[in-house]
Amino acid sequence: MGEVALSLGAAEVKLTGVINRYKDAILVESSEVLWDGMEGQANTATGVNWTVNVIGKGLVDSTKGLELIAEFHSGGSSEQTAVALSFSWSEWSERNYVLVPGAIYAGNRFGVRDLSYAPCWSRLDDHGPDVPTLITDVPRLSAEPGIPSAFHLLTGDAASPVIGCIDEKSSSGWLFVTDQATDYGDTSIHMEESLDRTTARIAFQAPGVRPQLKYEMATTSVTSTDRGHDFKAGDTVRLRCRIYRFPCTSVQALFNQFAIVRRQAKPPANLAPSLPFAAAWEIQEQKYNALNWNKLLGYYAVGTIDMKHQDWQIGWVGGGMSSLALLLEGSELSVDRVLVTLRFIFSSQTDSGFFHGVCYKGEWYGDEFSGDPNRRYPEQWHILRKSADALYFIMKHLIALERVSPEFAIPQPWLEGTRRLADAFVRLWDKYGQFGQWVHIGTGDILIGGSAGAAIAPAGLALCGDYFSESTYITVAKQSADYYYKQFTVQGITTGGPGEILQCPDSESAFALLESYIVLYETSSDREWIKRAEEAALQCMTWCVSYDFQFPEGSTFKQLGIRTTGSVIANVQNKHSAPGICTLSGDSLFKLYRATGKQQYMELLREIAGNLPQYLSRQDRPVRGWDGQDMPPGYMSERVNMSDWEGKAYVGEVIPFSCWCEVSLMLTYAELPGIYVNKTHSRVTVTDQVTCSLEVKENGSHILSVCNPTDFKAKVKLLVEDEEEAGLPLGQCASIGWQRIELAPGETLQIWV
Repeated sequence: MGEVALSLGAAEVKLTGVINRYKDAILVESSEVLWDGMEGQANTATGVNWTVNVIGKGLVDSTKGLELIAEFHSGGSSEQTAVALSFSWSEWSERNYVLVPGAIYAGNRFGVRDLSYAPCWSRLDDHGPDVPTLITDVPRLSAEPGIPSAFHLLTGDAASPVIGCIDEKSSSGWLFVTDQATDYGDTSIHMEESLDRTTARIAFQAPGVRPQLKYEMATTSVTSTDRGHDFKAGDTVRLRCRIYRFPCTSVQALFNQFAIVRRQAKPPANLAPSLPFAAAWEIQEQKYNALNWNKLLGYYAVGTIDMKHQDWQIGWVGGGMSSLALLLEGSELSVDRVLVTLRFIFSSQTDSGFFHGVCYKGEWYGDEFSGDPNRRYPEQWHILRKSADALYFIMKHLIALERVSPEFAIPQPWLEGTRRLADAFVRLWDKYGQFGQWVHIGTGDILIGGSAGAAIAPAGLALCGDYFSESTYITVAKQSADYYYKQFTVQGITTGGPGEILQCPDSESAFALLESYIVLYETSSDREWIKRAEEAALQCMTWCVSYDFQFPEGSTFKQLGIRTTGSVIANVQNKHSAPGICTLSGDSLFKLYRATGKQQYMELLREIAGNLPQYLSRQDRPVRGWDGQDMPPGYMSERVNMSDWEGKAYVGEVIPFSCWCEVSLMLTYAELPGIYVNKTHSRVTVTDQVTCSLEVKENGSHILSVCNPTDFKAKVKLLVEDEEEAGLPLGQCASIGWQRIELAPGETLQIWV
């Protein structure tokens, strides 16, 4: 076979061009390109001659990498055919870390349990604090020796069309970057290992074909419907790939390089034109008071539909989180209802100190989703992430109440309940040296250990320790965060945030760790936590979509002009991206930017937060659900479906539910500045839907021009600092004291700052 060598030494990687012919997604012929320099040809069994020209620019070891542009020219008719660039390792190891952003972490090489959605731990025999990491049947490299090991994805399955790996033997890292699609449709991403794991191959194929089987909702055993193109004589496929090789002795070094490559040579992302945060807030607050308020039981429900998991869930999907935003920005009615919601929360506390996870029509339930009759004691299972979220957000409520409503006397039972919750986490830590993922709601003991599901607990404990002047809480906060850092951040894997994915890698626990590291820095002033926060932030970045996906013609998102940059992939099982971070504003990224001055964190936050309003259904711009009905004003769906994991027809379509991402948008307005000015560097960053310019006068003063180009009234939060002020921690609920700028539609204001 003919190959083009790209490197020298033990980590030698070679390029092969391939022509693949399929019949109903089953590979029937594979013809390799015979190279002569960077030109080559291949002859298929059907007698079709293909010529291939490869143009190479740059160097694989340079900061800009090596760009390969391969043009495959068909010399005849070839049905159901795809072309590929393949990169092979002759000295591979299963110990090598493999990354596809948002889809594959450490190769997803974990133990697998074959369960239909929603997978229930209580149906398994794998219980206890020392359960190894277990995942559902998702695309992965095999953890079992001697059996086939491969994954096959479309570019829409990933946050970035990238595959990366660490060659442990040579201490080299590799990143291969392609485009979403060619003229013939979306490209596919492939990796295969030999049975003995000593060789491996990475490939990009156009059009994308997943051979034989594809992934859908917790199973890799669905028959693939992908189809090659029916090429005619003279047809050309242009396949592009950028390749980077770099010294790499840790997983973090791979993430560091990805951060450089992710949007290399691209300007800051253009935000999707939409409505200002304040205008979105008005729609959302009205919706929450009209549709989410449970008058009978007294709480803001997490959804609007009469079903169990749309009623009340603490933490995770918004219970006791939406109320923080409403406390910070809401009307008198909203604030009154926030206080009633807090009373309800503390009424849900159990003898263990943790909270009941689910309430439906006044009845308490366990946290498992399935109604499988074979489950064992399902009502006793509690997702600890929910009580961890509750501890963190209760502390933020208490801090906010002292500033928003200083006349309100916080009831003693709330303070005692908060300490009981913190004590429950301390008991877990003292007994097990971890928090675990699932606990027994009655005893508080670990049912399922491991995972980073409760990764926000250190943040809650640190705030609790400061608030109550209790050193034990602070000590456990630091010890547990140190545990999470060594067991998860250093390993490049965060698992267990969502409650219905077993322990698949996920973005929610990654962002929770970032939150904890930032809070520990702000409460201790120890900059070691900033170093760890930077590592966590770059891992979070891998879950964030780096480009604007081109949706199918006629799809809802194509018609709405949705820009996917900054949306966040949930986890490797539920392969949709989503508007925002579940369920946070991302202010930890803003605080990290202030602490380091590194623009990449502010740009990532701007991508995430600034693109949120486009997903909001409005009277003047409704978002249509996949049931064919327009969602009511104020609704946001969690589905940003670039993947066909729910079926090809659902790419660019949304589930017509009121979802947690509404809370992310509400918290974004409540906790983040829409305009941030650093006077020392004369730099202005805009996240809201306004345009700004900053003029520096001869005397060193600054004039900020702000224009509202939208058809909506804007009320924008402004934070102006110099470098010295930016170096000081913000703490919690800092937005309460920020300036607000009100602009009518089309109005421009000039402000001395």
